[in-house]
Amino acid sequence: MRMTRINPLVRLRRALFCLLTAVVLILSFPPAEAQAQFFEQKDVFGYSELDYEKIFKEGLSANGKTLNLSGKKIGDTGLELLLTQDFLKKVTKLDLRYNKISEKGAMRMAQSKVFGKLKSLELKHNYLLDNGALALAQSEGFPNLEMLSLGWNEIRDAGALAFADTKTLPKLQKLDLRGNFLSDETKNTLKKYLAHLKSLKLF
Repeated sequence: MRMTRINPLVRLRRALFCLLTAVVLILSFPPAEAQAQFFEQKDVFGYSELDYEKIFKEGLSANGKTLNLSGKKIGDTGLELLLTQDFLKKVTKLDLRYNKISEKGAMRMAQSKVFGKLKSLELKHNYLLDNGALALAQSEGFPNLEMLSLGWNEIRDAGALAFADTKTLPKLQKLDLRGNFLSDETKNTLKKYLAHLKSLKLF
């Protein structure tokens, strides 16, 4: 009997089709070990969620006037929750250093009405940028603020200069803008218009 010869090109196509089918099947069913690792990672991430209310309670002083959240990394999400807490209306000193707060968080603080008694606000080492600095400088929510620390916040000339002619911080005595990206001209302008402050840190 005469056998029909299969075209080499057809044979190659069939082989490639079988190979691709096998690859698809393998990728559709990952090894059990890989699945176990995936679920294990999900569980770890789940347990790493911050207990904001516990953090706030531990940072609040006995008399309710000082709230120290330095290094807690609450971010904008935690800050949003913090702004809803009634105890914040009694706080006179607030430390939010190293908390991954962005310009969005600073804007929310500027809009809030809970800082009527606040005298000292520490915000060093966050990411407020120019927009965050502008929002704080123009906010009417800090009528009794005496000390404002905004060092190392990626602030540039536009954000810093907003404090040169601010009309909404009548009791401000100390301003810290060290570690930001300010030109010599901006620093000289701030020195001129903020000469009345007890302390102005720019370097």
